[in-house]
Order: sequence, then C-alpha cells, then structure tokens
Amino acid sequence: TTMKQVIAVVLLAGFAAACGNTSSMGPTGPTAQTVMTGTWAGSASDSSSSMGAGSLMGQTGMGTMTWPLTQNGSMVTGSMAFAGMPGQMPGVFSGTMAGDEMAFTIDMPMTSMMSSGCTARATGTARVDSTRMTMTGTYNGSNSCTGAFTNGQMTMTRR
Repeated sequence: TTMKQVIAVVLLAGFAAACGNTSSMGPTGPTAQTVMTGTWAGSASDSSSSMGAGSLMGQTGMGTMTWPLTQNGSMVTGSMAFAGMPGQMPGVFSGTMAGDEMAFTIDMPMTSMMSSGCTARATGTARVDSTRMTMTGTYNGSNSCTGAFTNGQMTMTRR
C-alpha cells in the first residue's frame, strides 16, 4: 500500500465516524437538556389558600415559593421552599420533561410543615417557555391533616 492509500483510508474512516455519530444531539437539540436547571421563583394558589397553616401551597403570607432544580436528561429533581414560613417549609420536587411540558410531584414530609404531624403531596403539569424562562402550571393534591386541595395554579420565573 502506498502512503496516499493509507491517508485516504484514514480520512474516509474519520468522515464515516463523524457522520454516523449523532448520539450527542437528541431529537430536540442540545439545549433542551438544560432548560430547567436553576432556581425558579414564583407563587401558587389553590382551594386551600384560605385555610391557613397546614395546606401545601397558596397560603396567604407564605412568601415567594422557590424551586432550586437540576435537570439530568428528562428527569428534574430539586426542592421547594417558601420564603415567608418558619424553616421555609422545605419540600422535595421531582419531575419529568417531555418537550416543553413537565409532569411534577412535590412532597412535603412531616417535619417540613407548620403542623408537624401533617404531610402533603401535589401533582401537576407545567408548561415551560424557554424563551422567557417562565413556567405556568396546574396541580392538585392532598394534605394528611386538612384533606384535598384542587384548582392549583402556579407561575414561576427562572432567576
């Protein structure tokens, strides 16, 4: 074999490998994997808003709700807290992205709520506007002490 033939084979092999390797680009492009990572802040209201302490979201005077989130593929994990509450009422956040929509669950463990013997869970769906870095969503849930809450509406903006 000549040197020209060896160079041609190496170039063709490199070209074939470059053309065939699309694993780093998903069907929605590379930026879709990092949209949710960051701290989101906003507010929520639901049927429990007028109940006072013990409901999951929407209590008057709870302050800004924050979600520090991390995205890994389609999975989104993080926490939730309310600025105006003692100990910030920390909760656990998990979600799954599908395009610009995220199904999510928020769990408030016993030790996080003002009524220490209560737990709460909310599930919902949020639509993300990656141009404005906002999300709006709906949710419903249940509090072990006060019962179901419905008609949840939330709006968040990434800081």
